[in-house]
Amino acid sequence: MDLPICAACNFTNNGPCTLGSGNSCVMAPYFSSTEPVFGVENVYKILSRLEEPWQREYAVNALCYEAEARIHDPIHGYVGPQMVYKNILNN
Repeated sequence: MDLPICAACNFTNNGPCTLGSGNSCVMAPYFSSTEPVFGVENVYKILSRLEEPWQREYAVNALCYEAEARIHDPIHGYVGPQMVYKNILNN
């Protein structure tokens, strides 16, 4: 049976990462084996600098929000809708 691995362990070929079941991988509780928007190394650097689990959770929520916005608008990201509404209000 193949165990699922997180994006970081898949990227570095670290072997079986059980997606957050007590291992030392900082990415496992937050990311499944999906295509990263920001790159695994960048996300890993951000998460490894945070000590508390709640900080990592907040960072992941922010990264997911930004990633979703980047998927819909690769140029402006989450600022795109703000610019649209600002133009509407100014006109």
